Amino acid sequence: MIRPFNKPIYVTRPFLPPLEEFKKGLEDIWENRWLTNNGPIVRRFTQELCHYFETDNLCLFNNGTLALQIALQGMGISGEVITTPFTFVATTHVLYWNKVRPLFVDIEPDYYTIDPEKVEAAITPWTTAILAVHVYGHPCKLNALADIARRHNLKLIYDAAHSFGMKVNGDRSPTTGDLSMFSFHATKLYHSLEGGMLIFKEASLKTLFDYLKNFGFKNEEEVVMPAPMQR
Repeated sequence: MIRPFNKPIYVTRPFLPPLEEFKKGLEDIWENRWLTNNGPIVRRFTQELCHYFETDNLCLFNNGTLALQIALQGMGISGEVITTPFTFVATTHVLYWNKVRPLFVDIEPDYYTIDPEKVEAAITPWTTAILAVHVYGHPCKLNALADIARRHNLKLIYDAAHSFGMKVNGDRSPTTGDLSMFSFHATKLYHSLEGGMLIFKEASLKTLFDYLKNFGFKNEEEVVMPAPMQR
């Protein structure tokens, strides 16, 4: 009879820092007693990420799904978006939550990213954006997708949940798209247990995203817009 192992054997497990190092971070939190609303640790994390990606057009969120949901709403994406079925289901969920119709096209055979030729063939008068996914750290065909988006006046959005640290021609933050979403969920190679991030071209989006993720608060007395519907 085969007996079970005393402890489970995992195929993969999340990387964690030494416990003493993590405790030091907790001591800082307990010292300042600022747990929410853009506290000092979040601000420091944001500054480090801005330095890493060499941009100020960056916004942090509770998770990648919420980040992408707010991105679509803030950018005014509507109608129909061409995307890939070869992704985590949340990529499609954010379209549904924003009342956007997903139009699926197939992937290319080398790295399983969305096939640009099939993207262009699927464009209709109702198409407003392309939502492509970098798969397992492999970038999409960036130049081809950028060319299609430019010629058809479409927004180009990347689900880069798997792609923190990915470099294309030495660049950590390829500028071929309008926006990229990153996930810091514990299943990712780089994680903060939970979290998400947007990096975007248009600087004015930062203020809008900050309003949307914080119930529309401009300051302690003014609410300038409703928060997005969350499920």
